[in-house]
Amino acid sequence: MTFVSHTLAIVLIVLCSLSALMDFVRPPQIVQTMSRLKIPAQALPVLGAIKLVLCIGLAIGISNIRVGQLAGLGLCVYFAVATTTHTRVKDSFKDTLPAFTHLVLAVLYVLVTVAR
Repeated sequence: MTFVSHTLAIVLIVLCSLSALMDFVRPPQIVQTMSRLKIPAQALPVLGAIKLVLCIGLAIGISNIRVGQLAGLGLCVYFAVATTTHTRVKDSFKDTLPAFTHLVLAVLYVLVTVAR
């Protein structure tokens, strides 16, 4: 299980770091999506910072499993809210899929680390 949990952690770290980077850069497509979701553009750096902090928690979790589990739970909450927000505004499946995929990966990570 250690290999699986480490692999999931690395995948989540890469995906969430890239997502956080996009929050800080604020490309027009991201700003447009946030507007459609009724999230102010000023919230993007805060959302990016949350993702980065949770990525750091996942990285620490490679050697301290409890920290990793807490970071994984944080990602579960973050992406559950993101998926719900997309669903609330009746976003398309294509636009909701990234948040839902991140949620599934985070849930799998937590389940694997608990089973360890």
